[in-house]
Amino acid sequence: MIRTYDEKNALELLKSLVEIDSVNPVYGGPGEGELADFVENWLETRGIASHRQPVLPGRDNIYCRIGPRDAPALLLEAHMDTVGVEGWKTGDPHELRVEGNRFYGRGSCDTKGSLACFLLTLERFAREPEKLNRALVFAASVDEESKQIGAVELAKLSESLKIKWAITGEPTRSDVIARHKGFGRYLVSVTGKAAHASTPDLGENAVYKGARLCQKFEEHAAELRCKPADGEIELGTLNVGAIRGGVGFNIVPDLCQIDLDRRLGRFESAEAARESLQRICSSETGVGFEVFLERPPLRGEDSDLLVSDMISAAKRVGHMISEREVPYMTNAVAYESVGVPALVFGPGDIAQAHKSDEYIEAGEVVRSVEILESLLLR
Repeated sequence: MIRTYDEKNALELLKSLVEIDSVNPVYGGPGEGELADFVENWLETRGIASHRQPVLPGRDNIYCRIGPRDAPALLLEAHMDTVGVEGWKTGDPHELRVEGNRFYGRGSCDTKGSLACFLLTLERFAREPEKLNRALVFAASVDEESKQIGAVELAKLSESLKIKWAITGEPTRSDVIARHKGFGRYLVSVTGKAAHASTPDLGENAVYKGARLCQKFEEHAAELRCKPADGEIELGTLNVGAIRGGVGFNIVPDLCQIDLDRRLGRFESAEAARESLQRICSSETGVGFEVFLERPPLRGEDSDLLVSDMISAAKRVGHMISEREVPYMTNAVAYESVGVPALVFGPGDIAQAHKSDEYIEAGEVVRSVEILESLLLR
């Protein structure tokens, strides 16, 4: 029988998670160390043996496995890191603030709500592992908000942990995501020759060259939007995210740097997208091109059965959910890349992710827990 979960207990756990500052170091935060300690201790106090997987200095994945030793396992994975808190609108971003049916705090939605959901699911079946219809692996990962290194490292354990399916936690309002775009992020450096602004002909203006490249990037972005595609999920996009260059009024700049974000349609390859950008860069002299990060799309070619199982599980407990496709990136690609069918699922709405007033609504965590219990119950 499916339990009726206590909203109060779910929010108490979420409150504890939000109170721990786990802002990714790329945003100037301390990282996930303290939160990993909390998760490890939370599991230990419930008699659940866990393991640490070192990923980066002072930043470890936490994982555990329960259920039949030889049975294939479902992975429930949620990342522990958050984006920064600069510009947070009201109060302390690391205190869960209640206003009506909304609970505000950094990570409440993205994605400590999923972390709380998965921990509560694990706790329920750790007490009665004989009621599992398969083995269960739980993992709390690091670095999703930067390079997803935690998920990539965790995926290397899929064979030893007998992981056959994976669900990665993100705010989907309990819908299931089996397909999403990939991305490439690239650093373009344009070099010129410095000179005094009174004699610009003696120099080579790197910003002018960078501006010409940006014009060509914009034209390429327009071409991508016009390509025939069966739905938005198949359309690639390009964005110039930042441009930096110059020292002051009276100096011809000798360096310009451009950050590019290239979203990959479901059937696009990073290699082909990268080569197109490199051809544009080769139209100017003195241009360097560096790959910051590339991740493939989530294609979902082997996920149909898990999708239908999730939708059926939700119906059994009175929740109507659907399958959707999204343009953003998740850790799920790390598991699909090693042959594990992977979905994205969790409480909260992606529209609140990374915002300066991030929140999750009451009932979201409990609804997702009930769906997962229905999925896993023998």
